[in-house]
Amino acid sequence: MVAQSPQLPELQHDLARQRDSAGYISVLGKIATLYIVIDLDSCFYYALKVRDMAIRQHNARGLADADDILSSYYALKTDFDVASVYAYRALKVHEQLGDSARMAKTMGNIYLYYYNMGRAADANTYFYKAFHLAGRLPRGQDSVYGFLLINYVMRFYKDSTHADSVHWALKTARKVVSRYPRSKIIFYVDAYELNDLILKGEGRKAEAAIYQLADKAMRSGMPYVAMDMYGRLDDFPRMGYHADTAKYQEKAYQLGVQTGSIAINLYWLARLYDFYSRKNDAARVAQYSQEIMRLAGEPRYQPNAGSYDYIAFFRKEKTLQSLVRQNRIQQLILDKEEAESINRKLLIIGMLIVFILLMVLMWERYWHYQRLKQQDEALLQGYREMEHIHLTLKENEAFKNKLISLLARDFKGPLVHLTEVAARFRSGTLSKAEMTAWLKQISTTSVGILDLFDNILKWLRLQLQGYTYQPVSGTLLSLVKSATGPLEAEIAQKQLKIAYYIPEGMQVLADEELLKLVNIQLLQIAVTVAMVGSTLMIAAGENPEQVEVRILAETGKDARFVLAGLENWQDNGLALGLVISRDLMKMMHGHIITEGQGQTRLAFGYILP
Repeated sequence: MVAQSPQLPELQHDLARQRDSAGYISVLGKIATLYIVIDLDSCFYYALKVRDMAIRQHNARGLADADDILSSYYALKTDFDVASVYAYRALKVHEQLGDSARMAKTMGNIYLYYYNMGRAADANTYFYKAFHLAGRLPRGQDSVYGFLLINYVMRFYKDSTHADSVHWALKTARKVVSRYPRSKIIFYVDAYELNDLILKGEGRKAEAAIYQLADKAMRSGMPYVAMDMYGRLDDFPRMGYHADTAKYQEKAYQLGVQTGSIAINLYWLARLYDFYSRKNDAARVAQYSQEIMRLAGEPRYQPNAGSYDYIAFFRKEKTLQSLVRQNRIQQLILDKEEAESINRKLLIIGMLIVFILLMVLMWERYWHYQRLKQQDEALLQGYREMEHIHLTLKENEAFKNKLISLLARDFKGPLVHLTEVAARFRSGTLSKAEMTAWLKQISTTSVGILDLFDNILKWLRLQLQGYTYQPVSGTLLSLVKSATGPLEAEIAQKQLKIAYYIPEGMQVLADEELLKLVNIQLLQIAVTVAMVGSTLMIAAGENPEQVEVRILAETGKDARFVLAGLENWQDNGLALGLVISRDLMKMMHGHIITEGQGQTRLAFGYILP
């Protein structure tokens, strides 16, 4: 039985711990790769599992790994045509994924396949491409570099002109594989370094060392490596030392039987047959002749058989031959790609220059855009300032018109009255009692004019800049009643009654002077529009957020026409009072209410926070 690799239980344990398909495929691929040096049938079984899972999961990397493993399987079966097809297919996927390490490893395999197929020129191309790529891999990913260095040694160790480079390759390979303790490459480094012992005349010591390396490889679970170690003894006679041929070839043959790869030992079987024929060992001659005849009878060793796909699971004969043909023209494709690569580099340089010029042009355009944007912003700012000046002038014009209208409305009546009284006094026809009555009227009118003038001065002061609203708490009922004083004569003349529906002690936050002016203006409007002999109702209500005051007047007219007349303050003195009230209430963060209630009733009021 062949010893099991110590890595296998670790990988099997790692496989059981995987929880996603990508990780499972990756570990399964490592197991299949490990079986390449243990048992080909198991290698093939796991490679198929990796291939099937990768196809189902659309896992390109897993499919490429499966192709790499199958190419190694076919190579060990000495079917290098099929092996090269799988390897080339894997290489294309590695290139798409940008995996330099796998690209170098696969190109190294293609080199070996082409070399064994007699395609020396193609083999050289892939060998040096792989060698150059592997030499640039970073630490931790350069294990393939050791593999390629050993390939270099195998290729040139017989050429004395490459002796120095062969020693360098062995030294470098040992340095690289020292970072990978479980790598099989260390066996090959040790085996080829034994050539120096033979050249020094210590052939027996070198032979013993080869058997020790083969035993060590067997203990490590790598029987194919052990066969390669025995194969090194086949080269010793060239260097002047003749080992026990039958012994190592018998061992290699037995390993071939155990691992199912006896096809790769066909050369050794022929050597054993010749050896025992010379020894007249009939039993051994019959044994090896039967085995040679069995292998020679396999279809792939028959003349004109072509590339026989003995698995018959993957593809039909025509498909395989098509793939082989495609593989043979890959060198032409590579040459074309190299030429195109040079052209692409020149194109990229040209595009880079054009890009830089475009960036400079874009920067210049951006700079001009920023300058225009700044100019537009400056022009817009000028328009804003002009608009602000225009609004200020418009407000001043409105203020002037309001002032003129206010003076014309409020001073016209008292002055006309005083003129009439003066005319009567000049006539000299008044009695003493009439004179006394007229003097009282003059006194009352004068007081009214002074109050009116005082109110106008207050309104003017509020219109000037610098006024700051500072509300204080006051009793609403007293503030409303105080506004009726200046209107007593008009109230009495129209025989009006006033009903207060304001709770005692209700407080309001406001500027008392402003609120008094508002109350006077609204009462003035209500008294003017009210029907003779009607009742003015003044009501107030409050909630946690605001206080609302309403004055209800029965006009005896259509309320809609009365409200329409209050919209034109330029021609209507009452409308001007309403506008002034709105200005004052706006300063106190409140607003005026004017609305109709029913057909003839109007409501005037305000809401304060």
